[in-house]
Amino acid sequence: MIPFPCSRILRAMKSPDTAPGSAPWPRLGVRLAMADTLAGMAALFLPIWLRYGDSPPPEHLLSAQAWLPFFVVFRLSAAYGGGLYDFRHRLQPADHVFGGMGAAFAGAAPGYLFLAFLQLYYLPLAQFSRAVAVLDMALLALWYGLSRAAVLAWLHRRGCRLRVALAGPAAACAELAGEIRAHAPALVALAGGFDPARVSGPDDPGIADWLARETPDQVILEALELPDTALSAVVVACDRRDVEVCIHPGLRLALLAGAEIFSLAGLPLIRLNAHAARPAYAAIKRGMDLSAALGGLVLLSPLLAALALAVRLGSPGPALYRQERQGRGGKPFHVVKFRTMAQGAEDRTGPVLAEEDDPRVTPTGRWLRRTRLDELPQLWNVIRGEMSLVGPRPERPAFADAHLAEEPLYRHRLLARPGMTGLAQIHGRYDTDYRQKLRYDLLYIGNMTLAADLRILAATARIVLTGRGAR
Repeated sequence: MIPFPCSRILRAMKSPDTAPGSAPWPRLGVRLAMADTLAGMAALFLPIWLRYGDSPPPEHLLSAQAWLPFFVVFRLSAAYGGGLYDFRHRLQPADHVFGGMGAAFAGAAPGYLFLAFLQLYYLPLAQFSRAVAVLDMALLALWYGLSRAAVLAWLHRRGCRLRVALAGPAAACAELAGEIRAHAPALVALAGGFDPARVSGPDDPGIADWLARETPDQVILEALELPDTALSAVVVACDRRDVEVCIHPGLRLALLAGAEIFSLAGLPLIRLNAHAARPAYAAIKRGMDLSAALGGLVLLSPLLAALALAVRLGSPGPALYRQERQGRGGKPFHVVKFRTMAQGAEDRTGPVLAEEDDPRVTPTGRWLRRTRLDELPQLWNVIRGEMSLVGPRPERPAFADAHLAEEPLYRHRLLARPGMTGLAQIHGRYDTDYRQKLRYDLLYIGNMTLAADLRILAATARIVLTGRGAR
């Protein structure tokens, strides 16, 4: 099998730092774990001296020394669980900064809670300071963020790249290559593509030759209409070379994400809308939405007032605007947002989708969109029950009707209450095609869990704090 012409397109589209080959990825796990152990010990004892000076109370030192192995195990486990040793999938410093914050809390808080339990019920001599505990977690988070950023910079200078190869139809792979090249981290390099549609099987020499020539670390399958034989051939060939295989799902395949498997009369069945059978999750989610929205409006009221003033000073017109959107089950409601466009932007044109570098967007509005702060007034919609913190993006009825006429699966996203943030909001852009956003919505609906909601909220916080994310 001869590589398809898209390979030439991909090579032409490569970024300047994409080389034919890349330096081998070093094994950093053991060395980083040793460094994390020393850093964890330093973060445990240094705050004691910072808090008490040259003469710390002996009972505090003895407590830290006695339970040191316990603390070290918790910290290493939390770092591993937070993905802080995974540099092939977490390729940006921000991934490790926010992962490090979570790992610092998860690695330190249980130890101090355990000491508090001992002190209260069994060992009154087991002393610790709350100030020391907070400083400990802060130092640990600082270490995780700085050390991982340094490792990523070292990997880049060393020439290490995650080589990604695309398998599928030429036109689809060329489009996907453009997205990767435009938005992927600098540690990603595109390898030549391959069309497996006409392979004879897993022993086809074309696949083996392609993998040997391109030496990819990861193969992405663009599975539009990929035959079963081609899919099996690529997976088996990659298994033999220990190459990771991922899939860029179409809308139909996205429906299967997180689908629940059960048996009826001995038949294996897959429930495509399993979330509808989980009323407990819906009740907990609504409680979390309501408490977070009420608390957010109170705590963020000074920020909301400042943003409203900035919008008014930035361009003539009101600070807020209301716009009809489509809610759960297609029920219309009016969303509340900070105004990001010039007043009367659609008076002549009618409803028009936003574009990248849209001239209708004001300078203040562009910053608000980049940081997602224009969405904050929607906390009121969450309180009213029209929206959730996490869910599909609420669409305008005119656009929703047009999308539904082209793609019947668009109605599936109406099963969930729309959200202030979601997979499509944090990964897509304002000008992203609706089908791509729909993929994210279907993936979320198939995986609606509290853990997934918390991960999406953490990713949204990263975008707000760093200003880096979808436009």
